[in-house]
Amino acid sequence: MTCPPSERIAIADLAAAYALAVDRIGDADGVAALFTPDGIYDLAALGMGEIKGRAAVREFFVTAFAGMAQNAHFISNIAVTAYDPAGAAQVQAYGHAFSLGKDGNLLEVKARYAFELVRRGNGWLIARLDMAMLLPPVVTPQG
Repeated sequence: MTCPPSERIAIADLAAAYALAVDRIGDADGVAALFTPDGIYDLAALGMGEIKGRAAVREFFVTAFAGMAQNAHFISNIAVTAYDPAGAAQVQAYGHAFSLGKDGNLLEVKARYAFELVRRGNGWLIARLDMAMLLPPVVTPQG
């Protein structure tokens, strides 16, 4: 079934909300709130495995944010690849992220995201977020 334009906008808004929440260093609650209670954040492509559950996603970001000084995260090429009007969607998007660590290292990641989304109430939540590297991550010492 074709995804209606209003749903496409809401789905794109969720992808953008993810990037914005990650860029608000320290807002682990904001990132976690985008996931279902049993949501999975799969970071196997970065050697970190799967993070299972909203609480674990929150704790991951609490720890990750502790080492970050600045972030810039960009989401593009958002494509709804499957849509079920009963409340499920699959989405592919590209992410280009920069994270300046408090240690002075700049991490650059170029990835393809695969979002599995579910509608809850009037909005969408992430049931699963996988990432595949488009290019190997690059760490550059600054200064």
